[in-house]
Amino acid sequence: MNNILKQLQILYEQELHSNIVRVCDLTLTYGEQKPDSFSLLMKFQITLYYADALYSMQQYLQAENLYRLALEMRKNIFIKKNTSNKMTDNQNEIATDVDVKYKIHLCCLALKQKKAAGEILQMISARLRTPKINMALGTIYKELGMERSAIACFKEVLRECPLALEAVENLLKLGIKGVEVNSLMVEVSSEISWLSSWIKAQAQLHSRDFANAIKTYKSMDTHGLLKDNTSILISMGYCYHYMCEDHRAISVLQRAFRIDPFLTTGRDLLSTLLAASGTKDHIRTLEGLTPTMDMSLWSSEHWVVLGNYMYALKKYDKAAYFGQQAYDIHKCLVDCFIHTSRLREADSMAMNACKQLNFSAQGYCLHASVLLKDPMASSKTVRKTLEKAVSQDKNGTTNALCMLAEFLEQEQQYEQASQLLLKHIEIQKPSSRLHQLLGDCFVNLQKDNEAFNHYNIALRLDPTNQRATEGLNNIGRSLSLSKRDSYYTCVGGETSYTPQGTNSSDHEVDPESDTDPWPPSGDIEITAHHN
Repeated sequence: MNNILKQLQILYEQELHSNIVRVCDLTLTYGEQKPDSFSLLMKFQITLYYADALYSMQQYLQAENLYRLALEMRKNIFIKKNTSNKMTDNQNEIATDVDVKYKIHLCCLALKQKKAAGEILQMISARLRTPKINMALGTIYKELGMERSAIACFKEVLRECPLALEAVENLLKLGIKGVEVNSLMVEVSSEISWLSSWIKAQAQLHSRDFANAIKTYKSMDTHGLLKDNTSILISMGYCYHYMCEDHRAISVLQRAFRIDPFLTTGRDLLSTLLAASGTKDHIRTLEGLTPTMDMSLWSSEHWVVLGNYMYALKKYDKAAYFGQQAYDIHKCLVDCFIHTSRLREADSMAMNACKQLNFSAQGYCLHASVLLKDPMASSKTVRKTLEKAVSQDKNGTTNALCMLAEFLEQEQQYEQASQLLLKHIEIQKPSSRLHQLLGDCFVNLQKDNEAFNHYNIALRLDPTNQRATEGLNNIGRSLSLSKRDSYYTCVGGETSYTPQGTNSSDHEVDPESDTDPWPPSGDIEITAHHN
């Protein structure tokens, strides 16, 4: 049997993974027929070869199962009382508990099971966590919205690996000051000429000091430093865009894509700016950005590019379809969590989507749709999220205004709701729903003439608006909104918000703040140390 292990090692070194699968499958079956043919240690090693090969072949579910089986075998190896001296000598050569758990986490990530991936890493004692483990755990914490825990993990990474630039960027994104981050990198920052400037620029970018960030990026985009570095050019393009200098953003982003035509980051922004410009040259450039690989390999950026290209060609139905795919990737996951009553996970997913959608009106509406379903969500948080959505939606392209007006009515803040609607109704495209909501407000304020007027406008714009018809018939009856069926349907479905004005639990805070919501099933111990 030692010869089988030797041959498996050769196959592994030559990356002949499908061959390993065949050998291990047959060998383990033989071992079941003749249990004395090889030891538990050898069975453990064969199982690991088997799992590694399946993982390399992207058969993640089978690989995860075998890794977990190997983990149990490893425990039995060390607790077995009648262990031979030979096995004891070989114990230092077998894969560690940490290694196996890390591989299980990789399988969970491949299967889109972030929470399960985090739980297996949490089982590793803090003193045994290597930078690799802390980096993986910090990334999962960040994606689940557990920001304080993520910060602790990323700091641990930098203490041992001060040139871990992804950890640096994550800390800056999570609101840690550039000076504090730089203090964790003193060992290397003084020896690398461009590093301090890069940290400074990233800190300025993520603190939204875009003008100074551009100056710092430009100082690095010079010969002898980081001339023509595409990541710096992409970041500079985003800064110009955030400052509404889109012509400069286009110029910088085009330069980046001339250097590397296969970039993914920044592709969606450039396509959006080119489509908005609408010039023939820009449309030709936009055509060159459209994806040519198999559709199964597309990311959300590729969907956005194709949607923008259809928009530039005035094929609006197709543009709406393709552009929606990028948003629907997030919305579909959120809806699934909501429909299975996993509101904490829906909230974390919505906050993460809000960040990935660059805090757009759609992103805020998606997050608000979760909060409106959550009976524990505080009124202050719901209102703040919806107000941000309205402020981002200048042209009324989302349901943000309707969602906020409906929410204010549910809170019986009719005067504020009517003022909000009156402010926006003059500058947005005429909408039956907006006038109907305004009519509802005036009914509750006992201003029947105004209500009558707006219900009539709502019905002229949409004669099928049943809520406006009912409102018109009920004028003068002082019918409370709380006794009427809610008509409004938000992004995630019908609203079911229950006001809890005094509640201020941590999990539903604004997605831009430093939050640390806890997974619903975990009593997960935070063992990473803060500085």
